[in-house]
Amino acid sequence: MLSLLVALLFIQLAVLAPIPRQLYEAEWKTSQEALEAYGFLRSTLTGPMPTGGSISVRFPSGTPAVSPLASPSGGRLAFDAAATGPTMSFKFVPSFLQAEVTKLNQDVILLIDSSGSMGSSSCTPGSNNCNDPWGLRICGAQEYVANLRYPDRVAIIDFDGTARLVRTNHHLNNAGHDGRPDFADPRTDLGTIAPCNQRYGNSGWTNFGDAIRIANDEFNQYGDLDHVYVMILLTDGQNNQPWQDTMAQREARRARALGITIFTIGLGEDLNEPLLMEIANVTGGSYYAAPTAESIRWIYFDISRKYTSSFQCSEYVTIDQSVGILSLDLSFQEYPRQTFRLESGGIAVLQGTRSVIREGLPIDYRPSSLGGGALSMTTLTFLGSKTSSAGSGYEVVTARLVSQDLVEQSIANVALDVEADEMGNISTDLQYWADQGAATPGGAAAVRAPLESAQAEVLEAHAKVTAGDIVGAKTDVDQAQGLLAETILVVEAQVALNQVQSWLGDKVKDEVLVEACRLDQWGNWYDGITITLASPGAEGWADWFEDTMTAAGATVTVGLAPGVAVVSIHGLDEFVVDQRVVQISFGVG
Repeated sequence: MLSLLVALLFIQLAVLAPIPRQLYEAEWKTSQEALEAYGFLRSTLTGPMPTGGSISVRFPSGTPAVSPLASPSGGRLAFDAAATGPTMSFKFVPSFLQAEVTKLNQDVILLIDSSGSMGSSSCTPGSNNCNDPWGLRICGAQEYVANLRYPDRVAIIDFDGTARLVRTNHHLNNAGHDGRPDFADPRTDLGTIAPCNQRYGNSGWTNFGDAIRIANDEFNQYGDLDHVYVMILLTDGQNNQPWQDTMAQREARRARALGITIFTIGLGEDLNEPLLMEIANVTGGSYYAAPTAESIRWIYFDISRKYTSSFQCSEYVTIDQSVGILSLDLSFQEYPRQTFRLESGGIAVLQGTRSVIREGLPIDYRPSSLGGGALSMTTLTFLGSKTSSAGSGYEVVTARLVSQDLVEQSIANVALDVEADEMGNISTDLQYWADQGAATPGGAAAVRAPLESAQAEVLEAHAKVTAGDIVGAKTDVDQAQGLLAETILVVEAQVALNQVQSWLGDKVKDEVLVEACRLDQWGNWYDGITITLASPGAEGWADWFEDTMTAAGATVTVGLAPGVAVVSIHGLDEFVVDQRVVQISFGVG
């Protein structure tokens, strides 16, 4: 009897032992079949398929049992027509000279450095530990806040080694922070950091990564979705720890995904300028170098002009969103569990905490001269009833191409060397009328100084564009925009002092505004197209776009937050988007 039991045990082991290996191989085969089915469906729908044409593809919904003694590995194939895919947006200026009075309502958070290097009771003005002993950055910030208009909203964050709202519960939605009746309360908040135009002392280290984190949380919790989100970070130093730099970079990417634009201001010389530039560039903002505290006022003025002005170029904005997701969740027992998703026109594979894009959007990029390029892509939007199929067998998915819409758009660019020449002409013309007695020599010289500095910045930008460095050129163009804004202020001041006749002042301001408009158009060309992807595979999409577009020679920036990737492809001369609408159903017919 014992011999019989031993024999039965060995027989059972011989039968059961191979099952895990057989199941692993079967599940691996199911994974490959799923990937092939997704790939065939995607390539057919994005290929030369006629409108009205249809295709049926056999999908595995799980893995059958490999033995009578084993259980099958179930799966679930599902279609959700309401799920959102990528959102694309772009903008350009159709007419350079079309102007209108405009105002963009904004939520603003000012991040103000109060570390010891800003000023101490015994510091020597001009030294590294005394960049702003008189609180001029506070004066400039208070002036900026005073120029906001209802329903703008503002909050203030003070930071040194740590960051915090200047007064507890003084959030964006706090009474008085929206300009009703005025912005006296946030201006008072600023005064708690340091007095304006008074000698003061300070102490503390620097951690602006923490300040960006708190500002992101503030926008996320209290931001008005109908407003533009603006963050202005002013610092005169560097983070004290490397991990704080990493936090600043991570929070900048998070800000990008939240739709926040960060402008950074670096005061003095002891700065981490590359990091401040990176934070601004990632979020679509600008970095400003402030050599002295006196220059901060002009920087704040330039930033304010980006959101409110009596003269602004018209813009055309288009937003398109794809919908519908075909997903397959394979609950394997031996092979790692996987989820496949057909999103817009790409295939994402999720495995554990990792996401990989096996086939991205059908996309082509061709670099052109002067740092630009032409982009074309195909996107898919899916229609149909929400449905699913669970089990371990197969399901047939039928897709019918309902319609196609081809969007072709050329984005006008401007020649920066030509615009530099135009700025020179404005300066020359001003001097001509000054020689005729329409302005004093001092008045003309005061106006020409920032104007000619702007011309020099644009010439530098042109040189960088010619060398293929459009990111560097963007910084120079932003600096030129600030100098043009300063020119407007100087013109108005000289007119008020009777150093420039009013008609000549109006003439110069109009010409300067036209140049600012043309530089705005260059900025729109640089901005290119933005693609927002809300997906469990957001990290994989971010990596795919960055790798693919960089390899193709494009300039690309990526923002990433949990479940959201925001990708901007810069410097587009033209783009073509083939938008296709597809009807999805399960079964043949």
